Amino acid sequence: MQKNTVIIKSSDKKGEKSCCPYCNSRDIIKYGFQKNKVQRYLCITCGKIFNERYGSIFYRKRLSEDEILGVIYLFLTGYPISNMPPMFDITEKAIREILKDVIIRFQKFKDHILIPSEYIPEVIEIDEIYIKMQGQRKFYGWLAYDPKNKFIIDFIIGQRNDETLEKLFKKLKPYRGKIKLVLIDGYMGYEKFIRKYLGKKRNKPLTGVINKSRFNKKTGRFYTYGLFGKNGKTIDKLIQELGIGTTISTALIENLNSFIRDSAQYMRRKSKRLPRIFHWMIDFLSSYFFFHNFLKAHWALSSRSSKNWIKVGVTPAMACGFSNVQFSLYDIMTFHQP
Repeated sequence: MQKNTVIIKSSDKKGEKSCCPYCNSRDIIKYGFQKNKVQRYLCITCGKIFNERYGSIFYRKRLSEDEILGVIYLFLTGYPISNMPPMFDITEKAIREILKDVIIRFQKFKDHILIPSEYIPEVIEIDEIYIKMQGQRKFYGWLAYDPKNKFIIDFIIGQRNDETLEKLFKKLKPYRGKIKLVLIDGYMGYEKFIRKYLGKKRNKPLTGVINKSRFNKKTGRFYTYGLFGKNGKTIDKLIQELGIGTTISTALIENLNSFIRDSAQYMRRKSKRLPRIFHWMIDFLSSYFFFHNFLKAHWALSSRSSKNWIKVGVTPAMACGFSNVQFSLYDIMTFHQP
């Protein structure tokens, strides 16, 4: 698969501009400083004056770049927004305005990425993620995950019912007839939606089911089986060929769910720091999944040292062929399209 590169309009040195954001000319010179010590530039070609923050999320912000990146990092790790104002000496409203800009920037950057049309996940694991809102066990998230490339394909938030689950499968419809394997648990709604949205005529993807309500004492494992007339041994063989395990399981997406809950206080079932506004929970999940897919190097995908430290980071987006570089949070926040 050919890898596509996203060009970031920033220089190698943090903060400095290598070209004019208005006309893309490289014929620019430094043009003094603003009162807040932010560098200004003059473009010789078009005559425009701009500063080093122009086109970035830092533009016209009172906080320093490090403080804004700190706000974003705390948000991505589930730290309550209401606890942030004393740390940065600004209002909660100002912090929420910054985070709104961050969420929009994440989406714009994601839309700009050239996703290869030939990208088809060989395997899709589907599972629910528990979300606790104001102490009520009311909301769930449904996740679709590419366990081979560690890429979160899509998600939907809502009730634990077929209506919400179908919304997720509608997003997976472009992969109809192209998926090799689907791994699910024993929830009854899966079969009809796999048939409807991922199957093509008589061609249904191999589908493995692990029923966690039934334990096989002879094997010491939960009961597993295949759908659409395929037996479990056939599916086990494909799982081994794909290198994602030895038998039918949803352990990889369950591990992802557990990691998300452990990393973010919003997702901890026993946490007292619960989100007060539902849309901020959705924004948090969307931002965290962007962070997971495009910014964070995955241990299993990366080149590692003899002590298992990451030497060369590989993100899920790199593994899928969406990019050939690991982006930093600073890259995304300074990304600009003239």
